[in-house]
Amino acid sequence: METEEIYERLKRVKEPITEMDVVSLGLVDKVIADEDGVRIYLHLSEGLRHPFQHALSWPVRWRIVRDIVDTLDDVAGLEIIDSRTLERYYPLEED
Repeated sequence: METEEIYERLKRVKEPITEMDVVSLGLVDKVIADEDGVRIYLHLSEGLRHPFQHALSWPVRWRIVRDIVDTLDDVAGLEIIDSRTLERYYPLEED
């Protein structure tokens, strides 16, 4: 799958508070599509410094990740990673 197609499909994913798409909001840092699969780097922890902020933002982050997974359910080798922390949001478990 081409990177441009991934970006277009990601425009269907809405941030739950603003209802704007995650691409327009700048939450998608980069998309890498190669023979290993598709890796999507997101700015989901940007500006979060205190553990309490992370806890409060988790439901929003979880919803964005879940909606991306639903939107790209046919993409093999999909990984969703936080750009700042490199935390891997998806897949949640190792095979």
